[in-house]
Amino acid sequence: MDIERRVRAIQQEPDAVKDLPLPDDAVGEPRGRSVVRSVRLPEAEYAEIEQLAQQLDVPVSALMRGWVLQGLAEEHDLSLRGAIERVLGEADRLRRIARQDDVAQN
Repeated sequence: MDIERRVRAIQQEPDAVKDLPLPDDAVGEPRGRSVVRSVRLPEAEYAEIEQLAQQLDVPVSALMRGWVLQGLAEEHDLSLRGAIERVLGEADRLRRIARQDDVAQN
């Protein structure tokens, strides 16, 4: 699974069920308990994050968690393939920005 798909899956995971036990027929292992940490951000930047989360229709905490986990995954993956996937992901991001810019200018 590439990093972007993994991040999207984690972002969409409902916070309400994260600590519930897996059903008996589930395949896999429980991930363990979550740890909550606070992060200080300037109000203006946090407002931007809230706006982006709203546009993406994801909770703010899920968006931020996805960014942190993506950064950690990138630190662990120092392979050429991983670098190529990150460049491709950034190319997709640039395409989205260009499309938004085109819409804004019309």
